[in-house]
Amino acid sequence: MIGYIQGIVKHIGAKHLLVLTSSGVGYSVAPAGSLLAEAKLGESIEFYTHLIVREQELSLYAFGTQAEQTFFEKIITVSGVGPKMGLQILSQPMNEWLAAVESGEVDYITRTPGIGKKMAQKIILELKGKLDLSDQVVQTSSNQAEAIEALKGLGYDQGTINAVLSQAPEKSSTEDFVKFFLSHA
Repeated sequence: MIGYIQGIVKHIGAKHLLVLTSSGVGYSVAPAGSLLAEAKLGESIEFYTHLIVREQELSLYAFGTQAEQTFFEKIITVSGVGPKMGLQILSQPMNEWLAAVESGEVDYITRTPGIGKKMAQKIILELKGKLDLSDQVVQTSSNQAEAIEALKGLGYDQGTINAVLSQAPEKSSTEDFVKFFLSHA
């Protein structure tokens, strides 16, 4: 099984990356939003993967962190949640999603495109108490959450925001998070 890849980004598509490894093998992967935002053509990249084998297809999904990979693997165990919806879910702040599942917040979960009220209830029922990733997930401060909402209001996508703000100093004000993002995006 392919669990981790390190290589050079050769092509960036809307929903895939082509990464050439040092052994000369190119892997086409469907990346989580944060990884896609991080990828730069011609630059080195490394990521965790999840391979899905079907009758006519092998699909490789890529994640910037092990926490994203673990969350993806757990969320796709829910009947009706496939890999594409799993990636859609990962385009939102993971810690907010985990909190919504644990507290049963159907309204938050239904904000994800493609997830209705029944599916949200099913996700909560099947995953509540099973998503303890607290040792792997960095909690978002209220200042960072406010900055994220402000940046989304300016038209930036969640994946890009998460990727940049993950490098910001943790004890920042909302304004400092926004300034950091604007100077590093």
